[in-house]
Amino acid sequence: MARKDALRLRAKKKFTSAALQTLYSDVVKPGMIYCLEQIAWEIDTVLSGGNERARLYIAGHGYNHNLAQSTSPSADKLYTYTKKPYLYPGERLALDLDEAQADTTAELHATGYWEALKE
Repeated sequence: MARKDALRLRAKKKFTSAALQTLYSDVVKPGMIYCLEQIAWEIDTVLSGGNERARLYIAGHGYNHNLAQSTSPSADKLYTYTKKPYLYPGERLALDLDEAQADTTAELHATGYWEALKE
């Protein structure tokens, strides 16, 4: 049985301008694979404008693999995703905030485990 080591990803950013903003986790390093058992995110202000949405996805290898979307997300509400996606080397977790206001702070947290890739 492969060894599973605990994993916690954390990303937090305050965006200075109003626009489409993206919060990224760190990139998975070569030789590793991440299994995310729970993902949670939160913003401290409501989105404003026409296309108000928050989209959670896996970024890497030249395309985005969409996981979930929330239309008109609320401020100070914790959103969760528990379908256990895997991240492979070169990939990272991302959260797009469309129509984010200036001075919006976004936080992204994930827990799970990592394993070394077999050769």
